[in-house]
Amino acid sequence: MVDDGNTDDGRVRDDVVRLTQELVTEGTRVTAAFVARHGMHPTDVQALTRVLRAQEQADPMTAGALARALGLTSGSVTAVVDRLERAGHVRRVRDPQDRRKVLLESTPAGSALADSFTAPVEARSHAVMDDFGPAELAVVRRFLAATGRALAEHGAFLAGGVDGGDPGSATP
Repeated sequence: MVDDGNTDDGRVRDDVVRLTQELVTEGTRVTAAFVARHGMHPTDVQALTRVLRAQEQADPMTAGALARALGLTSGSVTAVVDRLERAGHVRRVRDPQDRRKVLLESTPAGSALADSFTAPVEARSHAVMDDFGPAELAVVRRFLAATGRALAEHGAFLAGGVDGGDPGSATP
C-alpha cells in the first residue's frame, strides 16, 4: 500500500521510484499484448504511433527522424518502415516542398490500428485523472515530463551517446 505522503520523505521517494518502474513495466506488458494480438514487432507500434503523432502535429516525419526518435540505425528503421508499409499502415510520400525528401505518412488503416492501441489507455488514464484536481495534475505533469527527460538522458548515456557519467554513480 502506498502512503499519502504524510510520512518519511525517503520512503515516499522510494515509493515514487518503485511505482514509476511498475508503470513502465505495465506499459511494456500492454505493448507486448497488443503486438502479439496484431502480429507486430514491438518497435512497429512505437514507430507507427510516432509517425501518427508527427502527422497530427503537421510535422511530417522522415525515416531518419524516426530512427533518431526510436534509437535505431538506418538499416533497422528501413526494416521497420518496410514492415509497416507492407502491412498497409504507413506509406512513403515525397515532400511537396523538397521532392528529394521522403516523408512517412500513416494510412487510414495505420491510424485506426494506432488508435486501437492508444484510445483505451487514454480512456483509462482519464478515468484515473478524474480523481485528481488541476493542481495535483499539474504536479504529475511536471514530474512525468522531468522523469521522461531523465530516462531519455539515461538511455543516451547507456547507448554511449552522452558524455556526463552515470548519475547513479559517484564518479562522472
